[in-house]
Amino acid sequence: MSGRSFNIFKDIHVCPWWFSFFLDNLLRPRFHDPEKILSPYVKEGYVAADIGCGPGYFSPTMARLVGESGRVVCIDLQRKMLDRARWNAERAGMANRMEFRQCSSDSLMLSEKLDFALTFWMVHEVPDSESFFRQIYDALKPGGRYLLVEPKMHVTRAKFERQCAIAGAVGFVPAGDPMVSLSRGMVFGK
Repeated sequence: MSGRSFNIFKDIHVCPWWFSFFLDNLLRPRFHDPEKILSPYVKEGYVAADIGCGPGYFSPTMARLVGESGRVVCIDLQRKMLDRARWNAERAGMANRMEFRQCSSDSLMLSEKLDFALTFWMVHEVPDSESFFRQIYDALKPGGRYLLVEPKMHVTRAKFERQCAIAGAVGFVPAGDPMVSLSRGMVFGK
């Protein structure tokens, strides 16, 4: 193989793009109401990021909350997920407030300063959570908020507590533990 090594299983833990149709369905609002989850943290004029946005389930609501003077950066590893997120944003009439950015496996490609960042049901897929949390921390403005939400079916309480400890080690300060259906959640401040 000419000196190159491939690991076809490198991203096996990443939710495949075709699963986006299950993540974005008519039943989900019964469990995860984006308005209820995001409105305590996202305000008019904010620069916010939906990291690991997948099909963009939360992104249009986030864009509505930041208003015309704000902006939402939708970040995902998979181009097809971002295509689906853009389609959902256009359907909701919010695409003009949003940017869609494909990240790499080692960089979130965050160049702007954020008021708010969301990771919903995806950190358990990240192999280096310390580097991941550090990139989010560095991108947040002083006083910014980061909402970490993980699925109970994949992330045990002990594993979630380890994630929170790693986030704390990079500088995040716990600022509340919101109740999110089927999930474990923590709000962090900078």
